[in-house]
Amino acid sequence: MSTQHTLQDAAARYGRSLDERFASADGDTPGWLRDRQRAAAARWQLTGFPDAKSEAWRYTPLQSLLARDFRTDSQEVTALTLDDIDELLLGETGHCRLVFVNGRFAPRLSRLERAAQEARVGSLREALRREGPALAGANRLGADAEDHAFETLNAALFEDGAYLHVPAGERIDRPIELLFVSVGLDEPAMHHPRNLLTLGDGASATVIERYAALGPSQYLTNVTTDIALAPNARLQHVRVQEESVAAHHMGRTRVRQAADSHYAGLAVALGGAWSRSEHRVDFAAPGAGFELDGLYLAGDGQFVDHHLDVRHAVPGCTSRETFKGLLHGAGRAVFDGRIVVEKDAQKTAAALNNANLLLSRNAEVDTKPQLEIYADDVKCSHGAAVGQIQPAELFYLRSRGIPEARARQMLCLGFAQEIIDACGVGELRGRLEATVARQLAAAGQPG
Repeated sequence: MSTQHTLQDAAARYGRSLDERFASADGDTPGWLRDRQRAAAARWQLTGFPDAKSEAWRYTPLQSLLARDFRTDSQEVTALTLDDIDELLLGETGHCRLVFVNGRFAPRLSRLERAAQEARVGSLREALRREGPALAGANRLGADAEDHAFETLNAALFEDGAYLHVPAGERIDRPIELLFVSVGLDEPAMHHPRNLLTLGDGASATVIERYAALGPSQYLTNVTTDIALAPNARLQHVRVQEESVAAHHMGRTRVRQAADSHYAGLAVALGGAWSRSEHRVDFAAPGAGFELDGLYLAGDGQFVDHHLDVRHAVPGCTSRETFKGLLHGAGRAVFDGRIVVEKDAQKTAAALNNANLLLSRNAEVDTKPQLEIYADDVKCSHGAAVGQIQPAELFYLRSRGIPEARARQMLCLGFAQEIIDACGVGELRGRLEATVARQLAAAGQPG
């Protein structure tokens, strides 16, 4: 089937899912929220999915995703217990945990009492019911949202997600964990979580956002996370994608930063058959800083894609992004990073780097770091590198009595260690190290 026919067929199927969603009355959804979701559905019907002519999607193959008949998930999984998800849980005590199963909040699996006393944390759906349209505006859940096929689809079909508000001056010392678990159903399903994280003036928090699965089922996770940082707020944000080996994952993170706020992020992609992660950053006032480290691993049957869109529109802000990729077998990756410095954004400092290590002849990466600079008083740099394990490095280690397998292991994990070390949560950092080593070993690579 041609790409055009695939797009047309998928648009028709997803259109039917939208029609089915709004065909019957839903007394559990406030009228104003249902109107906004209808508006998003109507907007999606006009735009549909992007094709290869779109620059932002030129290197992202959509055929495998669009060819599958993912259905809107109407089944709520309530039988899971903590024992069922024990292997997914972080063992650290004393932290707040929100668990979502197939995109829906699971109170029985969650632990909310560990959050700071003044923070509001829980289900976004419940928060929207309680606080109304003003909160939806903060989440850009309206007819004026930018045209992005998957974000618009998310706005139309989302069921639930995480909500966190840390009021001005509040400092949360322990991490807040958002765990999204996918469980296989009778047919491939799609889930559309939507998250909103807001920090008030001078507030600080650490948020761990994780996506995992029970079993190798096929599904689509299409998630949008909005983050708003008030002046002087500080957020550490760790995002880990460990979806099923048969899953598709589309994740979009949008960060808006006020004066002197700081965002320190870590984005790790280790699972899924097809995944794309996007970060859009907007600076609203001078003095804001954005840092993002990223690590991705792809092997046979895996495609992983990272897109960055950092907008410097005001003076005196800083941004730094460092991404690394480990590719083995026939794994394929895309890195597309873009930094725009507008003409009024003087005194901007920005750096963007991407490095990739190819561990087989069939591995492939397309890397495209970009700078668009319209100001003249800036310090900006970008770079990309693609290479293999160097024989000289291997010889150096072997000449000191280290066996070849162990030497390769040291070089691969040493390459990734800089990024893994950016994780400030000790147990999670150890889990990431072990997962990278295990996946490389399973693929016949040292790990």
